[in-house]
Amino acid sequence: MPWPTTSTPRPTQPGSASSCPILASLDSGDTVVDHPRGARHAHDPHRPIGPTRFPRHRRPGPRRGPLMEWREARATVHRFGAEMPRATERVALQDAVGRTLAGAVHSLTALPSFASSAMDGWAVSGDEPWILGAPILAGDPPPTTVLAAGTARPIATGACVPAGTHGILRSENGELVPGSAAGTVPTLIRSAHTGAHEPARGEHVRARGEECGLDERMLEPGCLLTVPRIALAAVTGHDTLTVTTQPTVELLLLGTEVIESGIPGPGQVRDAYSPEFPALLSGLGVRLSALRRLPDDLDQTIDAIRSSTAALVISTGGSARGPADHLRAALAALGASVLIDGVRMRPGHPVMLARLADGRLMLCLPGNPLAAMLVLASLGVPLIDGMLGRPLVPLGRVTLAHDIANLSGSTRLVAYRLTDDGAVPTARQGSGMLRGLAEADGVAVVPAGGACSPEPVATIPLPW
Repeated sequence: MPWPTTSTPRPTQPGSASSCPILASLDSGDTVVDHPRGARHAHDPHRPIGPTRFPRHRRPGPRRGPLMEWREARATVHRFGAEMPRATERVALQDAVGRTLAGAVHSLTALPSFASSAMDGWAVSGDEPWILGAPILAGDPPPTTVLAAGTARPIATGACVPAGTHGILRSENGELVPGSAAGTVPTLIRSAHTGAHEPARGEHVRARGEECGLDERMLEPGCLLTVPRIALAAVTGHDTLTVTTQPTVELLLLGTEVIESGIPGPGQVRDAYSPEFPALLSGLGVRLSALRRLPDDLDQTIDAIRSSTAALVISTGGSARGPADHLRAALAALGASVLIDGVRMRPGHPVMLARLADGRLMLCLPGNPLAAMLVLASLGVPLIDGMLGRPLVPLGRVTLAHDIANLSGSTRLVAYRLTDDGAVPTARQGSGMLRGLAEADGVAVVPAGGACSPEPVATIPLPW
């Protein structure tokens, strides 16, 4: 039975504050991974592993109103995205990979469109021995004569099966017998290892319409056009598809302390977003229209948001309430409506979603790298999916190798690595760190109150 989603773990469970003195002494905002007794450090076998502690990150300034729960926020951003207007366009199949289908796709032909052989071998009729006729190859026109009883024709995979065919005898299951006299044709018999009733009626024959009939509904609106889906559209007769036009996105990277290249000096940090965010956003199905870096300046922030023409503006930094955080003031000056002001999640709680005065959306990510990436993965992706008309992707599931106690009162997003025993949290998961996420196979959604192994927990579908 999983722990209740409250700020206090169930006392009878391993890893609860009452059963572990180490957990009981922790700050109430910490998250702890309780490793099994006697576990040793991977790189130092003489060093025992204690509970893994994820520190609470306090932020300055008063909080205005209650935070939205993470699961509610995920559904909410998707709904706001789905309410945005969408345009469509027609594209060739070779340009459709990664796009979003705008309308249902129906088959323009039955599949297969003719009865065909699923094997190399012989089309046979009646009982052996079979007198051989002319071969039938893939691409040949359909045979015009019925295959008579006691006859067979060599046939290639994908070739049209002649009328009168009982089944296809596979090439490894037949044996040719030379003619007994001059001018006689060879005959075909079953090999010694082949069953007396092989092939069964219709065996190794792909019937017409076996996969789909004419005008069957094949693909649904809103689906991501993957390689197999585009291949399906092609074999059912389509040359082009109607897709959702890619929304434009502008990136605003805020922070006076952020440098674009080189080694940061005292008081500086390296830009962690511009090298990979453009490719990531492109993979999500949107088109990056601009990327701008801004200092922590209110007037410049207002001007940048006002001058943007993108359907979605994504910013990093400036979403908290510190002395250098100007996003709230900028949005207020522009007449924007704040739709989400903080989410009960760690890391990433200062996230905001706003609707600008002209109806466009702005997603404000925190400035810390881990927080920004997890907010983009868990909330930004559903927002973009909604804008594209895609459904909200269900969360995955993973089994934890050890109990995780989450005393923060918020949903905790925990990067993990997969082992034979289950998911194990990576080290170094402070909101300003990246090593833990860089080493991760996935991100688990640990509810407030914690999660108990071996109960499965939800996982975020990662976009990278």
